[in-house]
Amino acid sequence: MADTGNASVQAEKIVNGKLVSSKVIDKNFSAIEHGPLAAVNAIIVHQTGGSTAESSFSNYKKGGNGAHFLIDKDGKIYQTARTDRTCWHIGKIQSRCYKLKSCSTEELKTINKILYNKSDSYAARVSKLHDHESDKSYPDRYPVNNDSVGIELVAAYKNSSGYEEATAAQNESLKWLVSTLEKLLTLGSDNVFRHPEVSYKQESEASTAAWR
Repeated sequence: MADTGNASVQAEKIVNGKLVSSKVIDKNFSAIEHGPLAAVNAIIVHQTGGSTAESSFSNYKKGGNGAHFLIDKDGKIYQTARTDRTCWHIGKIQSRCYKLKSCSTEELKTINKILYNKSDSYAARVSKLHDHESDKSYPDRYPVNNDSVGIELVAAYKNSSGYEEATAAQNESLKWLVSTLEKLLTLGSDNVFRHPEVSYKQESEASTAAWR
């Protein structure tokens, strides 16, 4: 597994989007990088749905969706995309104020109009709400692809039981990686989210991921 000992974070640095550290294996896939990422406001923790790192790497080679980092079951940390490049890893976002019950009266009316418009399909309503939320500034909305970094944990998914549990080695590495990125990217601890918190994902995804 990756060495996640007590070495000072001061020794780590980001150079041209690459996290330079003996704990991180550089395995960049340019096919999952989709333009510049001007600022990072948050970190999103995912699970892959596949049982091996190689299955994710195979998909990354094809392009499309992907995340910036991948942590294997043995704790090895791979950087799969640069932190200054956008990855497609979130999907459509939910409404933050609606979920937290903190919307203003007018905003709640607007959101309800989108959510309960029976003339639109469910998919259309989700897309319209995403577009509405994306016009807001963070943290008034949840993070989106173009202002967040994604971390994947290798984990199989079964329809009957959901995502398998994160291993102890993965959580040890995740704790180090999140702490390091928070310092290097100047992020607060309240800017780290599990994927289902922000998007329309299976609730068991990353439910056993622990970084505190």
